[in-house]
Amino acid sequence: MESVRILIMDDHELVRTGLISILAASHPEWEIVGEASSAAEAIEKGGSLKPDIALLDLAMPDQTGLQVAEHLIETIPGIRVMILSRHAAAPILDQVRKAGVSAYLAKNEAPRVLVTAVERVLAGEEFFASQEAYRRERELDSSEYIPAQFLLTPRDLAVMRLLALGRSNKELAAELGISVRTAETHRSRILDKMDAETLGDLVRMAIRDNMI
Repeated sequence: MESVRILIMDDHELVRTGLISILAASHPEWEIVGEASSAAEAIEKGGSLKPDIALLDLAMPDQTGLQVAEHLIETIPGIRVMILSRHAAAPILDQVRKAGVSAYLAKNEAPRVLVTAVERVLAGEEFFASQEAYRRERELDSSEYIPAQFLLTPRDLAVMRLLALGRSNKELAAELGISVRTAETHRSRILDKMDAETLGDLVRMAIRDNMI
């Protein structure tokens, strides 16, 4: 059987372990040559290990999975990149395809479709989130909704999470080591970026985006 070299990037060890288990159960000949808990580590290991497949989480603390994908595709000839996300939202798919990513699937679908997705990518095909996943996403909200991780910086995401947990500007400032005025600026900017009118709107978005 053909040996395939795979690099997995996710900032949660439990997720990486789960993905490895799914792949190994069906294709023990596939080799997990590296694991990365950050975008920087994925870029470094990708460059040194030259994997056939890079399986990347979309939302990372330092850079997005899409930025890592673009770098790996540009610097490693023949690599095939797959993106996993908490969301199957349509707005990001155009960017994913333009970057040259071969597959995009929702994490909650991984136990069911991950192996098939890798097999199809290895065969030179594409695999994108299923219509079933899109249907669930549309039922939750408009398909025009763009999750926070595509609009906010890592710092903004941290602030949004604290705001959604009910922190006041004073509490936010103390927890992040910033001034109250800076906390107020963060709050206003995040509301504006997310097109949210109230903190209640922000809380609903944070719940939808699995931030709290």
